[in-house]
Amino acid sequence: MQPIHINDNAALADLAGQLASAEIIALDTEFMRVDTFHPKLGLIQLGDGRHEYLVDPLQVTDLSPLTPLLTAEFPRKVLHACSEDIEVLTRMAGSRPQGILDTQIATAFLGQGLQLGYQKALQDNLGVDIPKDESRSDWLARPLSPGQIAYAALDVKYLPPLFCYLTDGLKSRGLWDWFESDCRLMLAELNFTPDPELAWRDVSNAWRLRRQELAVLRALVLWREEQARARDLPRGFLIKNASLFSLARRQPGNLQALADIEDMTPRILRKEGDSILAVIAEARQLPPAAWPMPLPTPLPRESRDLFDALKKAGAVVAEKCGVPAEVLLRKKHVETLVMGRVDHGEAGEMPRAFAGWRGELLLPALLPVLDAADADLRAWGAERRRAVEAEK
Repeated sequence: MQPIHINDNAALADLAGQLASAEIIALDTEFMRVDTFHPKLGLIQLGDGRHEYLVDPLQVTDLSPLTPLLTAEFPRKVLHACSEDIEVLTRMAGSRPQGILDTQIATAFLGQGLQLGYQKALQDNLGVDIPKDESRSDWLARPLSPGQIAYAALDVKYLPPLFCYLTDGLKSRGLWDWFESDCRLMLAELNFTPDPELAWRDVSNAWRLRRQELAVLRALVLWREEQARARDLPRGFLIKNASLFSLARRQPGNLQALADIEDMTPRILRKEGDSILAVIAEARQLPPAAWPMPLPTPLPRESRDLFDALKKAGAVVAEKCGVPAEVLLRKKHVETLVMGRVDHGEAGEMPRAFAGWRGELLLPALLPVLDAADADLRAWGAERRRAVEAEK
């Protein structure tokens, strides 16, 4: 059966009314993000298990009928590997969608890997093969080709049966409630708008820079973020990530010196070079009182033994509760737990994921490991504080 095309406001309003009573809605988007900061929506695919609907946002001028569907807990919206789709839909709807169930999270709980693609998920679970040759095509071009239309419809046609199959597996293993909780956690952890004032802290090796150099780094990252958003350009069109550390360390004062910086392409040099030099020059004039505080140094190599011990303790819990170890205890959770203890002792930050079922299972196993390493944790924290004080 051919997909139903939704090309005008009235048709979309009618469709939204129909879908409001559905139990689940299969959902996907196609978008372009080649030379823009914000993704450009090219198509919205919806399915109710009987029909597939292709909503054309280039022809439908009012997408607001979809907002109540997206932002309500029910009906549930089923997607696969949905983080980028959520970013697009959040921008479209003006608030973050709710009631999201991600089949990639479901396959992870069932031991099929953390990042199983949609095509492989269909092959492994339903024995269905679909083509993926249109995934990088131009979704803003019109008319859409027959291949694009077929590809887009397939992306939601098999989501309902895949979801039903995975649901049976999750419920039979007693994992459904944890799966639902992790879908909510995924939404809560998505951060599409990081604080531009703090983004410099995430630059690779920024901890190696002195305070004056950090002032330059902060200015460059803030300028890039503001310009990228205002001009709707990818950050890398203004300054490549690989250039930031060298720019802050070497602080070139002319175009010739700027050209020697890693990844300073001729296009960036020609279009943005004078502005980059001006940002550096202005930041160099800041008084010491305006320089950022130095960043703490990473943990020593000996900390690897602690991380290994925590991972092993988590694996024992995973075996007992039937959740894959890589799902139960993520690397980012372990790092947050350890760094919170290093920098703040027992008052340190707990991973957000440990506020629910995961913490109830893991903390009784992980906290004794941390307690046994308390002397090392205190020593590492003291060393990090000494390093910061030395750079003030």
